[in-house]
Amino acid sequence: MTMKTDDVIDRLAADLAPVRPLRPPGLRAAWWVLVAVVYFAILTLARPGFGFELDGNVVGFLVIQAIGFVAGVLAAIAAFASVVPGYPNRMTVWALISAFGWLAIMAVSAFGANESAAIWSAQHEWVCVAVIVIGGAPLIAALSIMLRRGAPLSPIRTGLLTAVAVGLLANFAACFSRPHAADVVTLVWHGSAVLGLIVVCVASARFVLRWNAGESSHPSEVRQ
Repeated sequence: MTMKTDDVIDRLAADLAPVRPLRPPGLRAAWWVLVAVVYFAILTLARPGFGFELDGNVVGFLVIQAIGFVAGVLAAIAAFASVVPGYPNRMTVWALISAFGWLAIMAVSAFGANESAAIWSAQHEWVCVAVIVIGGAPLIAALSIMLRRGAPLSPIRTGLLTAVAVGLLANFAACFSRPHAADVVTLVWHGSAVLGLIVVCVASARFVLRWNAGESSHPSEVRQ
């Protein structure tokens, strides 16, 4: 018996459940960033002996931290945008430009500084590394869960943006919890910690951010 096209359509539509589209990337990122800021604020204030003291170029320090924070926020927005099929890539471009801008300013600030002894003797920097790597791990997990609700068709890019977002926001918290007299110390220790996050996230992206159309949300859920 041959079924009519209308009957086939009716049968297919009969089992469809209503779905709710995901919120726009910017709004989802705003919620995640708010949670991240509160989380790092608690983590910073809970550190024994916390006290903010800064010597030297206060303006330069604040400018570098502001650029890093903005780059982290843009990376978070770009990460959420990357799991929306057909979403423009301009957010990824702006996020990476701002991240490289932060790195370039840090490198210029540290250029010519003969602080090799200070770099290797700064054992207290392991606390900052722990804030960035260990403290950032729960945020990476939370962000990955949120991103899997979309369609992570480019897991490497999404993993990179995830690491940049968490790494730069964690760096912001670490710098305010323990300001450094030498930018080169921050560049080497904090930069290495952020790089470590990037390597781990990119290497594991294909396993963590797998998209299975059978398990994922209905395609209409990821449309904006």
